[in-house]
Amino acid sequence: MRKPFVHILWYPGVNCHHETKYAFEKVGARAKILTIYQHMKRKVRIQDCDILVLAGGFGWGDHIRAGVIAAIDFIYRFAEVFQLMLDQDKPIAGICNGFQAIAGAGLLDRNLGNPTLLLDRNLSGTYEHMYVQVFMHHHPGCIWTEGLDGMEFKDIVAFGEGRKVILVPEGEYSWKVAATYGSLEGKSGYPDSPCGDPVAGICNRNIFGWFPHQERRMDDIFPVFENGVRAVR
Repeated sequence: MRKPFVHILWYPGVNCHHETKYAFEKVGARAKILTIYQHMKRKVRIQDCDILVLAGGFGWGDHIRAGVIAAIDFIYRFAEVFQLMLDQDKPIAGICNGFQAIAGAGLLDRNLGNPTLLLDRNLSGTYEHMYVQVFMHHHPGCIWTEGLDGMEFKDIVAFGEGRKVILVPEGEYSWKVAATYGSLEGKSGYPDSPCGDPVAGICNRNIFGWFPHQERRMDDIFPVFENGVRAVR
């Protein structure tokens, strides 16, 4: 059986790339950590993969705002790459800091440079590192959540900016809520939600962003990653 190929994109400050590589390998993919410098030197191209994943960490030190420098990079320095991947409908996933980056770049909207969503500071005003109950929601066309609707699991989150801020009126965005904290309806109160918002993840067809660090689990329960790999097999 063919093994799908996953690129785990690394840039300064990303620190969950090895765990993410491990998780995708455990569900049957070939995975390679690719630095932006390898792409810039034309040694390997970011787009030469079946799935692109942006792992967690503190991209570029999270200066200015979490994920924002990476998002600017995606829009201006790597626009051609990401637009090509959107045009080819290749799956892209962002985990935690990767979620913040793809949201800020407009990738979750499938409209590079025109985000409808940003992630703002937790209402607690602090960096939250804790276990939470997460509930999955599936919407037709989202490859990452297929068969997971209503699934509940306990997972770890670690971020300082996870509260969604929608920049446009309702109905002017195409993404859907793919995961909630505390219940299927979603809870925004602390400690059910670490940020003051019920949303833990968002999906737009094959583009997926969420906060739970499923790659840090050591019990081989990686259903979201399994779905991504199965979709391109």
